Amino acid sequence: MVSDEKLIRKITRYHDRQAADELFERYYRKVYAYVFRQCGERELAMELTQEIFMAVFQGLHGFDGRRAAFRTWLYRVAANKITDYYRSRRYREGLREVSLEDSEVEITQDENVVERLSQKETLQQIMEIVAGYDLMWVRIFQMKSFEGKTFAEIAVTLNLPDNTVKSRYYAMIKQIRKQFETSG
Repeated sequence: MVSDEKLIRKITRYHDRQAADELFERYYRKVYAYVFRQCGERELAMELTQEIFMAVFQGLHGFDGRRAAFRTWLYRVAANKITDYYRSRRYREGLREVSLEDSEVEITQDENVVERLSQKETLQQIMEIVAGYDLMWVRIFQMKSFEGKTFAEIAVTLNLPDNTVKSRYYAMIKQIRKQFETSG
């Protein structure tokens, strides 16, 4: 298997379409799963994943393999795109719209559908709260909650003390709980 670095060189130097396709295929499913876990919606996850890869290929010339591995850089781009989405006008306007499909769900038809809609709504509320924080805080939350990283791994990745990572994460969790208590 050709390394990520070799594929990136082929793409940036020779505009090699086959290398781009291989890099895309190598990471698409993983990035899609990462995005889906944060938005809970297939169509949106597919759309955001496409946007992420467009941004990656457009910004590939600026990638510096000495600063981070390609995978790390790719997930940083993904995390930023997801955060941008939850901060966007498109998302806020989407919250105001009531989908016919969502409003016509009958509990007797499928209780799992109701439960999934509830979980999706909760996830969206959480991400909306988290998106209001500084990007470094958001990154801590995403790495811990969606990537399953330990506090020590996050601290190393973000070049922060362990205690700073922990305190920021738990401060966000406390704020999320507080928001849910006041809205529920």
